[in-house]
Amino acid sequence: MLSFATKRFDGVVLEPGNPSRSSAKGLDNEDHALLAKVEAGFETVGELYNACKFRAALGEALALAREANGYLDRDHSCEAIAKLTRSVSPGSQIKEDRQAAATSVYVILRAVDNLKTILAPILPHTAQRLHEYLGYEGQLFGTQHVVEYEEEARHGGLRSHRALTYDHTGAVGTWTKSALPPGQALRPPAPLFKKLDESVIEEEHARLEG
Repeated sequence: MLSFATKRFDGVVLEPGNPSRSSAKGLDNEDHALLAKVEAGFETVGELYNACKFRAALGEALALAREANGYLDRDHSCEAIAKLTRSVSPGSQIKEDRQAAATSVYVILRAVDNLKTILAPILPHTAQRLHEYLGYEGQLFGTQHVVEYEEEARHGGLRSHRALTYDHTGAVGTWTKSALPPGQALRPPAPLFKKLDESVIEEEHARLEG
């Protein structure tokens, strides 16, 4: 969706608005419902983090991401975006579709902005990249450093392991819902994850089970 917004909407977050939607700002009940569900994750996922229930926290966060994916399956969102992707003619129907698509894209970008923060404790590098793609400056929760430590092994000798550490000086992130402003310039995104070869996956499974 970031790529779509960058290519089709001049790389900025547009002001939402569509006369066919119920509210003055162009967001209908489903738009508000999605944002409310995702924003509730700051409480539900936050409580799981505080209880050190990290697997449950990840599951809850991914469920919110699925809600966002489901939003795009709605007829008026998916159809408007599909039509705009197929055509850029200046006809009135395309203009209407463009406005509807702009509103749907705005809602999804707000959802992504929220999910970026909610997932940051588990996917810090990915969250930081999303933070930058969405046009923000600075480090979300501080500068990240991977440090290698050595410690005594249980059966003697030394063992080493790597850990992610933070320098919180200058951190700009807060545990609160998105306030993504219309007009903010987006940065051209790149894929956040790379597809792994099946052999790599099998090797990792074997290592974890060994």
